Amino acid sequence: MTPVILVTFAGRQKRMEILTQYIRKAMDDGIIDEWHIWDFTRSAEDHDWVTREFGPVRFMGSKAPYQLKGTVTPRSSFRTNARIDNDLHIAVLPNGDTDSCFEIVVGGWNNTHSVVRKIKPDNLKNFERAEASTIWSRSTPSVLSPSMPNQVILTVDSAGVPTLQVNGVAIGRWPDLDLSAGARVMVRGGWGADLELCDVSARVQRYVGNPNEKMPYWQAYDYYAKRVQKFSDAIFLKCDDDIVYVDLEKLNGFIEFRRANPNYFVVSANVVNNGVCAYWQQEGGSLPDDLGHFERPPGGFGGSLWESAERATRLHEFFLQKNDKHLPLPDDVIEWRERQSINFISWLGKDLLHMALPKGDDEFALTVDLPAFLNRPTAIYADFTVSHLSFGPQERGLDLDRLISGYDALMRDKLAL
Repeated sequence: MTPVILVTFAGRQKRMEILTQYIRKAMDDGIIDEWHIWDFTRSAEDHDWVTREFGPVRFMGSKAPYQLKGTVTPRSSFRTNARIDNDLHIAVLPNGDTDSCFEIVVGGWNNTHSVVRKIKPDNLKNFERAEASTIWSRSTPSVLSPSMPNQVILTVDSAGVPTLQVNGVAIGRWPDLDLSAGARVMVRGGWGADLELCDVSARVQRYVGNPNEKMPYWQAYDYYAKRVQKFSDAIFLKCDDDIVYVDLEKLNGFIEFRRANPNYFVVSANVVNNGVCAYWQQEGGSLPDDLGHFERPPGGFGGSLWESAERATRLHEFFLQKNDKHLPLPDDVIEWRERQSINFISWLGKDLLHMALPKGDDEFALTVDLPAFLNRPTAIYADFTVSHLSFGPQERGLDLDRLISGYDALMRDKLAL
């Protein structure tokens, strides 16, 4: 099987709700197999929405906050397979107790000790533990295996006493803790250790990046590049969270073109509101002169469209009013050797071998540095159109609510919602 995996760096709720409808339809139709949502949200409200809308969590960066994983009761144990080298944190929140909970640290202190702390639930939102009360501690040398997923089982007996096993070894039993009413269970990594929950196999999965990084996207590429053997047969799509139109009728053709043309390092869709695509759209006669002149961006970056809310508005309005949503280019495929915006692109899983990107500009790496190093151009595929809402410099003057409303109506018409 060659799975098709869509990766989206999320997520601004107001912009992403339209994309969500298109992608769920593509998954229902069997065009896309998995959707990996990377939570790089910048507000608590957006994070809460992504958590509610997409799940369950598969991966968490070492600085990511706790995520709900499951429950435990005297009738049902909590089980997970966790890939982590050290500092597996398990928060147990007893039902009916809003004042306190318990934090189990497995393999802390460089995988040498484990502890149980009593802690206030509000303190789970941060990593500070100055006020936490350690109620149990034990030497547990090499309790976590770095070479395989660790089997973690938390059980509660009929008296409400919890017991934890890791990889078949009893870590501890705590008679002083009463979980007879059951409890919610949350997990995270910490202290340099990412956490991957290997028992998660849902078609839509969340990946929670480390918060407050200025350019956080390298975390996603690093994750896949470290797992090239798992993903080498996959076809990857990557789209921005503010893609507000997707031509689902032509999406499979885009995927098949990607599959059949391994000479291109990345292949881009034909994107509305993308400087390089707009230049070629006008060269192909798809954008009339009265919309203005869309120049070839210098080196493929920036340009008058990228920085102008007025030009972006005119382009979006033209596209929304256009009955035929196709925007032919001078050729079916435009081979490209300069930078371009990566609003909707595709790469081959086998090319993850080259994609352990450093912190920094992922767009430059994927469309300039790596293609030059590998002597493999990028390409724009003309027959698959998507629309990209906005670039940062455009947002100061865009009427985003009006544009989103227009694209929402278009989506509902196309999907018959």
